[in-house]
Amino acid sequence: MLNLIKKLLGFAKGYRRYSVSQPTEDRIKTDWIKIDELLRLRSPSQLRQALISADRSLDQAMKDIFDGETMGERLKNAKDRFEKNMYNKIWEAHKIRNNLVHEAAYEPPYYVVTEAVETFRMALRLLNIKV
Repeated sequence: MLNLIKKLLGFAKGYRRYSVSQPTEDRIKTDWIKIDELLRLRSPSQLRQALISADRSLDQAMKDIFDGETMGERLKNAKDRFEKNMYNKIWEAHKIRNNLVHEAAYEPPYYVVTEAVETFRMALRLLNIKV
C-alpha cells in the first residue's frame, strides 16, 4: 500500500514528481500553438518541424517528471504511466522523429507524421497537460 501511495505521489523509482511545473506547462502550451499552426500549413518541412517540436515538448514534460539523461531513458522510466499500447505508440513516434532528424533521405508520408504528432499530444494529455 505504501508503495502505491509513493507511486501516486511521484516518489517511485524513476520519478522526480507526479506532474510538470507550471512554467514547463506554460512553455508546452505555447509550443503547441505553433505546432498546430505548422500542421495547418501542411508543407513537408513544416510537418517535420511540427513533429520535432511535439517530440521536444513531450521530452520537456518528461524531464520534470521522470529521471533519465536522455528521452529514451525517461521513456523507460515512464513505462508504468501509460498503458502498453500507448507506450509503444510513443516509442514509435519518437523513432520516427529520430529517423527524420538523423537520416537525410527519410521522408515519411503525411499521415505518418501527423499520427506521430497526435501521439505526442495524447501522451501530454495523459500527463494532465491540456494541449
